[in-house]
Amino acid sequence: MSIPPLNPALPGLCIAQPALAEPFLLEGERVRFVGSQTRSGGQALFRDTGGSAGMTAGIRPDALGHAANLVLYPGVSRRDFTGSRGSAVESVVAARTLPFLAWQLSGSAADGARIHLDLATPHPSPDVQAHADGLVLLADGQELRLQITPAPAGIEVVDSGGGVTASITLIGDTKHTLVLASGTPSETEHATRAARHLSGHALRATQAAEHTLRAVTGVEAVDDGLAWALSRSGGLVAERPTAALGLGLAAIAFGHRTTADAALSRLQTSDLVGAGLLAAQIGSATGDTGPAADIAGRLLGEGSAVADERLGLTALSLADALQYGATSEVLAALRALGAQARHASHLTPANSSATTTPSPTGGISLPMAGGSSTHVPVDASASSWLRDLLSGDPGVPALVEDVRSSRARRAASAFRSEPDRAWADWRAVLDEGLVRGPAGPATWDDLTSLPALPDQIMDRPAATGELILAFVHGMLGLSPDAPVGRLRLAPRIPEHLTRFAAEGIPIGEGTIRMAYERSGAEVLFTLEPERIGVPPLLVFEPSVSGEARSVEVDGAAAELDLRSDTGRTVVPVQLPLDSPRTVRITIG
Repeated sequence: MSIPPLNPALPGLCIAQPALAEPFLLEGERVRFVGSQTRSGGQALFRDTGGSAGMTAGIRPDALGHAANLVLYPGVSRRDFTGSRGSAVESVVAARTLPFLAWQLSGSAADGARIHLDLATPHPSPDVQAHADGLVLLADGQELRLQITPAPAGIEVVDSGGGVTASITLIGDTKHTLVLASGTPSETEHATRAARHLSGHALRATQAAEHTLRAVTGVEAVDDGLAWALSRSGGLVAERPTAALGLGLAAIAFGHRTTADAALSRLQTSDLVGAGLLAAQIGSATGDTGPAADIAGRLLGEGSAVADERLGLTALSLADALQYGATSEVLAALRALGAQARHASHLTPANSSATTTPSPTGGISLPMAGGSSTHVPVDASASSWLRDLLSGDPGVPALVEDVRSSRARRAASAFRSEPDRAWADWRAVLDEGLVRGPAGPATWDDLTSLPALPDQIMDRPAATGELILAFVHGMLGLSPDAPVGRLRLAPRIPEHLTRFAAEGIPIGEGTIRMAYERSGAEVLFTLEPERIGVPPLLVFEPSVSGEARSVEVDGAAAELDLRSDTGRTVVPVQLPLDSPRTVRITIG
């Protein structure tokens, strides 16, 4: 097995820099690796198929010297070390979807080196099976498997009660690869076999997700940063279930169904109203209304017992998503529930017969049917913020505890009136995470889930998701309606950008592309299908600074109902996107 040479020239999302006294993070859907930039090794956490934490492994090599360089990708890292024993290169691959981690060491400093592994399972007394080229820890039907290639000179195993320490002596003059796999025996066997194709896994882990929305600005920090944030969202869904709604909405807006489905799975067990809203958005974006129909049935059965300010929005969103996929009775019941819930949400604690108590998050505690209660943080504008955001016209944001998230929300709102200021504010939040972040480069959120008080939903979304939502709904003004084959796109492009493109904009099972060019007083938008079956109806409503003097659609003058909006002009055009189309606007 081998890992290909990793350097800044390798295609993919990359951060290359001198090693700093900071952590870094690699993440796949089933494994997370945290290392210190200046010390070799690190900590691996494996997740089960449901996203819950399971086996852990700490890799502690003998001192390899001083770290010089770090080359980092979402799921791959390479570090160079120099010391009295010579040089060493350490490479790590966190597989994107499989539960395995590969750690490789080569160079003169690695000759005869000792590697110490601290392995642990949730079970206090795992069964340990040692082999010439590794070992297996087995507990409660789950195992953690270690395989070393080539076989080491020796392995010493010490069972410390609840964990195992393995000391491995490497042979000299070669490159060693440690593969750690976790899961059921069949999963670890499959993962170990897959590790034979490690080059392919490494390459895949360095690249952005396929068939998702991509920004094409020519600014690497923006184009790669957005793709990196989307890549990071999958791991955050697993570890931050209280932020699953925002992350799921962000993922489906970019066309990343895998992460959206993972978020939906987490929400269905903890937040039915949030699950309904995400399922409705999945239906609107993809046309797949199966999840929305399932949750609509549950909400109609339990809706009267749910106290949640978002219930009205969720019920009406489900009705919209299911307008051609449910009976008239179900649609009427959803709309009635939505109207009833929205009316109830307008009642203040003073004119409601229910007793409310302060919530530690700054909201109020709402009573539940049956005498039990739950603490749901309520902001008077939280539901309207979500409604306007998902429609592509974000209004005044509902601010939250997380500072980066609130800054991203304010930027989303500002794109409607001041795109240049909004872009600068949004870029500042994006760049902060790319440069350092709270958990190392390319992280916008803490590594672990924030502690939640009993029966309390923390109003602390993930900044990663908020960044994506601000771009796609704030700047692009995206609002899909796949069941009827319609897509609203209302871009607000900052004036200082003379060229911009968004590729892979999802609608149903296909994607479209939008390109923008500005030269002097002329603005040209080019719209074209990429992967389209049935051409969608595009409701195109770009906003430009100043007053539009003339508009041409496909080269012909068009008489349109232009709208003024805070010193800007909205140019509404509706056209079937069955071939490339152009909209040219001349500003007076």
